[in-house]
Amino acid sequence: MDVSRNSEVAASCGGLAEQAQQATRGLYHRASGVGGVTGIDGADEIFQVLGSLKLLSQNVARSLPELGTWLERQLWLGNLDVPGDQGGFETLVTSVFDATAALARAQEITVQLCQELATAQAAAKELSY
Repeated sequence: MDVSRNSEVAASCGGLAEQAQQATRGLYHRASGVGGVTGIDGADEIFQVLGSLKLLSQNVARSLPELGTWLERQLWLGNLDVPGDQGGFETLVTSVFDATAALARAQEITVQLCQELATAQAAAKELSY
């Protein structure tokens, strides 16, 4: 992949991450009723919000292993580097290992979050009927 394509992908991912941040910030403002935003309107809306959060968490959980795989692939292809004054290849390998291990732990936690959100959504469904 050439440098311009890498830049396009990075910009695209950065844009998606920014949109996700804005959406979750908006959700917080809506749920808490702060910032002049009307609060959540009843159990039906809570059910929908929890469903959306569950889907978001599922998508994050699916993405995390892919990020680890991408990092490892880039390491073995020689596309990653660290400045020479930071330890060279050994530091690079340790950093990639630490990052992929952290991503695996985050994926486990995110799966657990999905399960908890599903439980909360089921409870909210009982409230709406």
